[in-house]
Amino acid sequence: MELIEIVDRDGNFTGQIIDKEEAHDKNLLHNEVAVFIINDKKQVLLQKRSANKRFNPNKWALCAGHVDAGESLESAALRVLKEEVGINITTSDLKPFAEREFTIRDSNSHITYFYYTKSNLNEKDFIIQKEELSEVKWFNIDEVIDMIKSKDDSTVFREERLSLFEELKNV
Repeated sequence: MELIEIVDRDGNFTGQIIDKEEAHDKNLLHNEVAVFIINDKKQVLLQKRSANKRFNPNKWALCAGHVDAGESLESAALRVLKEEVGINITTSDLKPFAEREFTIRDSNSHITYFYYTKSNLNEKDFIIQKEELSEVKWFNIDEVIDMIKSKDDSTVFREERLSLFEELKNV
C-alpha cells in the first residue's frame, strides 16, 4: 500500500491520507514529481513505462512518481530517481524547473512539480526498476519536440508539454 496525501486545487493538503489506488479510483487530486534527466549532449533520458502500468503502459515518459504521505517534493524526486533508474543524487543536484502543472481529468487528476538534474551515464549504466519500466533511452530534445508536434502516441507527452521541452534546451 502506497499512502499519499490529497490536496486541493491550490496544492494545499486537505488532511486526507489514502492509498494511491483509491485516490486514482476516486480521482482525488494529489501531488506528483517529474524529473528531466539531461546530459551534456542536450539529450533527455526517457523511460519506457512497463506493460503492466495502469496509466500509459509501454509509453515513453519522464522519471516521475507520486509524493508519499509526509514526504517533501524534493525527497520524492530523489527517491523516484533512485528507485526507477538507480541514480543517487543530492538535493543540490536537483533543480526546480518550470511551473507546477495541473492535470484535471476524469481519472488520475494530479499536480506535477518539475525538476531537472544532469547525468552523463550510458543507457546501460542505469539500474531500472523492472516493475515500473522496461528500458531507458537518451533522446535529443528536438526529437522529443518533433514527437509531441506529430502527436506520436509512443509517448505520454501532449502539446501542453511542448514549452517544457523548448525551455529544457536552454538549461
